[in-house]
Amino acid sequence: MSEERTLVLIKPDGVARGLMGEVFSRLERKGYRITDMRMVTATEAQLREHYADKVDAPYFPEIVDYMTSGPLVAMIVTGTNIVKNFRVMAGVTNPSEAAPGTIRGDYGRDWEDGAVRNIVHSSDSVANAEHEIGVWFN
Repeated sequence: MSEERTLVLIKPDGVARGLMGEVFSRLERKGYRITDMRMVTATEAQLREHYADKVDAPYFPEIVDYMTSGPLVAMIVTGTNIVKNFRVMAGVTNPSEAAPGTIRGDYGRDWEDGAVRNIVHSSDSVANAEHEIGVWFN
């Protein structure tokens, strides 16, 4: 097995709620390395590139509104099988269905407006991780 890189985003809700340290510490306790990190405000152009497969979806404007609602933390995280393992750590996309013990299960919840705010983004493949890293770390 070889080391991989993945992109982890702490989304605006995670930053606003002060959950950055919790995400950092979970990664560090598992022995993964944060090899680059920055706080940024997403642009629509970045989001169009990052979510290229969702640009034509009817809910894409909601993604843009959510992801530009405040700063986010972008990280490159390195470790053996990090792509798969961080997805397990994050939990399923819908925080109401995420298992306790996962980031989304412990910190995500339903909101009155029905929007999905799920604390973190995790790349779904090594190839997508490399593409996404290029979007956030040119």
